[in-house]
Amino acid sequence: MQSNRIQKFFDRYVGIPISILLSVITFLNKKVKPSPRNEADTPKKILFIQLSALGDTILSVPTIRAIRKSFPQAELSFLASPTNLSYLEQCPYIDRRILFRYPLHQLIRMLRQEHFDLVIDLEHWSRFSALLAYSTGASRLVGFSAGHQYRHYLFTDIIPHIPGKHEVLNFLSIAHELGCSAKDTALAIWVGEAEHEWCQNLLAQEQVLVSEPLIVLHPEAGRRGEPRRRWPQEHYVTLADKLATRYNARIVLTGAPDEVTVSEWIAERTKCKTVCLAGQTQVNQLVALFARADLVISGNCGPMHLAAAAGTPIIALHGPTNSVQWGPWTDNAACLTATVPCSPCLNLGFEYACQALPDGTSPCMRTIPVSEVLRACETYLG
Repeated sequence: MQSNRIQKFFDRYVGIPISILLSVITFLNKKVKPSPRNEADTPKKILFIQLSALGDTILSVPTIRAIRKSFPQAELSFLASPTNLSYLEQCPYIDRRILFRYPLHQLIRMLRQEHFDLVIDLEHWSRFSALLAYSTGASRLVGFSAGHQYRHYLFTDIIPHIPGKHEVLNFLSIAHELGCSAKDTALAIWVGEAEHEWCQNLLAQEQVLVSEPLIVLHPEAGRRGEPRRRWPQEHYVTLADKLATRYNARIVLTGAPDEVTVSEWIAERTKCKTVCLAGQTQVNQLVALFARADLVISGNCGPMHLAAAAGTPIIALHGPTNSVQWGPWTDNAACLTATVPCSPCLNLGFEYACQALPDGTSPCMRTIPVSEVLRACETYLG
């Protein structure tokens, strides 16, 4: 949590002035070329940057697909965290996967040697990613302009980030800016036989019958160290027991390695038998589990979008986040929202309007009752 705060501090109070200074220097030296618009300037090497958020990467797939189809001869590279690259491991639209790593000077030197002619920054507010895009030396830089973030000065092509517009459509604005047709807006997963076999063996080991409804609860939601999107843990306990009793369902709890404590706390307090897999699944193993499940219940987070991409029914719980903008990109979902005037308060993901409660959650998440979630479950399990 402390390192995350330090990173945000430097991103804002160091990143903003550096971005403005570099944009002024670039303008005076006229090093940034006007955006190419003719056939001779068709990009040959394209780099996407998405350093952290798994959910954003999932939602950007329709855009990546559209760009791939419009520039079939170009080499597409993706710079990201290990989790994002694991999700994209079998993605057919990406030619190269570049791991974001330290020391930065070595990474930047390698990126400059690649001579990318188009760099697309998929981040929404980070000044760091904009600076990284600028450091590649590419002649065309594409990225979002968001309110009071002061990051767009470094881009040659500026895409307005529209609050309240679904993020899939915000990302597709990038494809439209590049002249790409984007008729296919579906999300995607790429799961191999190994992941499906892992899931099958795991459920057999836990004696989960095919006849039993399988419900996955993913309690934690949002960025590491920020639990204000999480539904209260005791609500998950009550929900798990009622679902197990009402539908004879098997309950599986999932979570990232740093979210084990939350899932284990819930598992230890349920009366029904649960399977706690928090910290034990790789990204595509989690997708295989979601694909096998009858229902996934979660707050707004990357795994929620994974479940949507897998085609699994979802109950999505939204308090600080806008379900219109960040809800599951699927018709097979129900979004339950908080009932307080200040909800939703997030656009880019960090502008919380209230302080967290002692358990880390937001007051608005507590306004979503267990009974309402159970009613939503009837649609998919009844």
